[in-house]
Amino acid sequence: MPAQVAVCVQAELVADREQAARDFLAQIDVDAFDAMGTVHFARAFILDRVVDTAGRPIPSSVVYMADVDGSADGHFRALPPDLQTLFGHCVGYPTNSGTGARLRWLHEHSLRPAAYYRHTADRPVDQIRREAYLREQVEIVLDELPDARRTSVDEVTRTVYRAMKRRPDLSWAIRRPASPGLAYGVLRIATLVALAGALLFTLPVVGPFLVAWVLVVRFLELHDAQESGAVDVGHIEAVRRHEDHGVQNPFTGVGFVKPGIVRRLTMRGALLGLDLAFRLVMYRNSLSGVRTIHFARWQPVDGGRRFIFASAYDGNLESYMDDFISRLAWGINLVFGNGVGFPRTRWLFFGGAKDEIAYKHYLRRHLVPTEVFYSAYPTLAAIHIDRNADVRRALRAQDRRWLQAM
Repeated sequence: MPAQVAVCVQAELVADREQAARDFLAQIDVDAFDAMGTVHFARAFILDRVVDTAGRPIPSSVVYMADVDGSADGHFRALPPDLQTLFGHCVGYPTNSGTGARLRWLHEHSLRPAAYYRHTADRPVDQIRREAYLREQVEIVLDELPDARRTSVDEVTRTVYRAMKRRPDLSWAIRRPASPGLAYGVLRIATLVALAGALLFTLPVVGPFLVAWVLVVRFLELHDAQESGAVDVGHIEAVRRHEDHGVQNPFTGVGFVKPGIVRRLTMRGALLGLDLAFRLVMYRNSLSGVRTIHFARWQPVDGGRRFIFASAYDGNLESYMDDFISRLAWGINLVFGNGVGFPRTRWLFFGGAKDEIAYKHYLRRHLVPTEVFYSAYPTLAAIHIDRNADVRRALRAQDRRWLQAM
């Protein structure tokens, strides 16, 4: 089974505590997550009060998200005190009650993602950190080798393997890392086969309905209104204050779903398909060719009226957006094309994100300042995490190809 779960809590702020909550966000000690040892990434931010597409008010709220090993309940039980204090600014939080009441409140305000991507679903925090340490120590061992011991790749491999085996701080690396196991792999393949069979079996019945549905969506596309104009400079600066501080960065964006049952179901269907693809196909090292994303989720909030897209990625925002345009424009259109103000799509998959300037302006308008962002391994890009795992795997097998990953 996957090691990580997506935790999300959204709670309405008490009306007169909004500013106090904003001020407290700046004081939260993210290092407290280190002591938990199970949190890959975490973020907390505030969604401003807005009016939805039907003119109904949505109050301001706190949103907390985390990618954790284990379970949401276990995470809630170990939640740092600062997070408990932050939730104390929210409506109904049982500040003066016992642990049981607080846990019930957290579960009542928890939300499930509509689609969730993990760069590697079976690699916990501890393994990522230890494999990074292994690589560092192997480099030291290599530096200390006398020239006479460097004559043969096989000899170097045996020397490093022996060093790993005799050192207590490295001997764990010669054991096979934990994995979902054969049963999970068989279940994954069986699920793919079953889904493919069900699709083929129902296609004669469902096919005409899907064609009619696409024609209805195309009619709606012809009447869509996209956002235009320059992005507010103040908003851009507010977002940038919390970005580009290291190898990894947070992306947090929010937007309304276009009104109507057709748009809502189209988005939900697209996200269900994406979630299945993430679980069954794109479950290791790559999101359709993009290898810079550690975690990503599409999260419905406010009763499904709005969606949050949140990710932890390597590099800067410009290159991140370019990756999506060049490799995943069709997927972006399929999902985000159902969002209010998105650049006009054609037949669900075309146009949209391919209008680069309009798409980038759209994203920047919908970004939310991520005041609190934590990473368990802030200096490691996703590709480095993969290479560290490759080094361990090859060394454990005494395979000379481990040098290719160094």
